[in-house]
Amino acid sequence: MTHEPQDLRNISMTLGTGFTVALFVRDRLALPVASDVPALAPRVEALAVPDDEAAALAAEWRAWWERLAEAPTGRVVGPASERLATVFDAVVDEARAWEAGNVRPNLFLSEDDLPDGYVPSPIGDPDVPVVYDVELVPVGDGWHRDLGPHRLLVSIGTWEDPAAMDALLRPRIERLQSRALPIPHAAPQVWHRVVDGQVFTAEARPHDPGSHDFRWENGPIEGYGFSIGTSTREPLSEDVLRREIQGFVEGLEA
Repeated sequence: MTHEPQDLRNISMTLGTGFTVALFVRDRLALPVASDVPALAPRVEALAVPDDEAAALAAEWRAWWERLAEAPTGRVVGPASERLATVFDAVVDEARAWEAGNVRPNLFLSEDDLPDGYVPSPIGDPDVPVVYDVELVPVGDGWHRDLGPHRLLVSIGTWEDPAAMDALLRPRIERLQSRALPIPHAAPQVWHRVVDGQVFTAEARPHDPGSHDFRWENGPIEGYGFSIGTSTREPLSEDVLRREIQGFVEGLEA
């Protein structure tokens, strides 16, 4: 995706499939976790497990959720514990199918599909561009959670409400711009890679060192891809870029 300066349409936006899968496990097993996160909508049929097992899985689920929040945007990451990983392996395909059947992916991946009036006006200084990552999860309306200064998790109902999204994004982007330094405009670094027959374009964010956006050129949905960033803000090597693409492709095939 492109990231024009401070235009709210040009945020990096993906389906939060990793979080959706985790919430699917939570709702399917009726785990007593993340009570502040609404249930998936439509609701998933619960298959309750014994209380002692639910308590043990809940502790592992919380660690999994924290791991997802630290993973690259748009990435599906399995739980680290063997017990919960067994549950994950058993339901991940069903969770993906549930998401595919209940989420309209074309709604999120093209500016042409955004509601009228979604962007009332650009904001901020054009010499201080800010990229902001939003991930969407199909939970009850009117919910969001900050995952970091550049990353937001929102319900689909919130995303489809232009006034709600403007109220969320505008102050966050302005806050980031107030902390940034103006930078000269420069052509972004772009790489084209073919991995296992899949064609990707990787573009470095010149205003966000260490961050790259990947576009899946021959994928089933136009404009689909993922983003990654490093905590050190160091540029990624070509070998790392290839491994990230490989992991993304393998994750889709899993």
